[in-house]
Amino acid sequence: MKKLSIGDIVSRAWDLAVKHWPIFVLFTLVQSLFSGLGINLDPVAYSQAITSQDPELIREAFQVNYPMLSIACLLGIYLGFILLKMYVSAHQTGRPYTAFGDVFKVDINQLAIYFCVELVCGLIVACGILLCILPGIWLGVRLWYAPLLAATQGATFSEAFTKSWEMTRGHFWELFLMGLTMIGIAILGFCACFVGVFFAEVIISFMLVVSFFMLKPADPEPAFEEYAEPEATAYQSAGDAYKPTSSTDEPSDFVEVQ
Repeated sequence: MKKLSIGDIVSRAWDLAVKHWPIFVLFTLVQSLFSGLGINLDPVAYSQAITSQDPELIREAFQVNYPMLSIACLLGIYLGFILLKMYVSAHQTGRPYTAFGDVFKVDINQLAIYFCVELVCGLIVACGILLCILPGIWLGVRLWYAPLLAATQGATFSEAFTKSWEMTRGHFWELFLMGLTMIGIAILGFCACFVGVFFAEVIISFMLVVSFFMLKPADPEPAFEEYAEPEATAYQSAGDAYKPTSSTDEPSDFVEVQ
């Protein structure tokens, strides 16, 4: 069974984040801006609602434009799909992309599978947390890599769940500890400054990708057809080493004397 070293994962994720942080911080910032699209907050009404502790006033302080919110969710899913592919590319090739224009080209079918996997994973974990919190944590760890498999490995809907389940078998406590480490890094990012939050998110995403390739089974090597070389024919005697090349052999210089 493969072993996960949290220190090794953090170290490798840190190196990748330091090398590629500008492009990933930019994309993460844009993704966070989309998350607030369609929701307007009245600061005065919100402060009054917090002071009065009235849930109804808090609800009224938030004004939701549901069509815009739906668009924001779809854009967030799209950017999340792109970001996962960029993280994997940076880990495997050392470059987030080969051409910037290619970043936004996606397979619509695979994007739809990724969206469904994300949605179902969220529902499963939410139901587990409502049951008793612990089942939600356990299911969240076991299905951790399902979205990544759907986005970057061409997995189908069912394969994303089954492969994630297989990869995480026997690694629950290691991955749980890695999750706690991610929470600690996120807290440090909040304490650093506004930009620190996004840099922390880049480190966390690289930790996910690094651990994924540590647990991912090695791809089978292509089988090459073996060709048997013909064995050389051994000479039966020293005389067989010489074969006349013509039927008209020259006469020998030796003449038998009668």
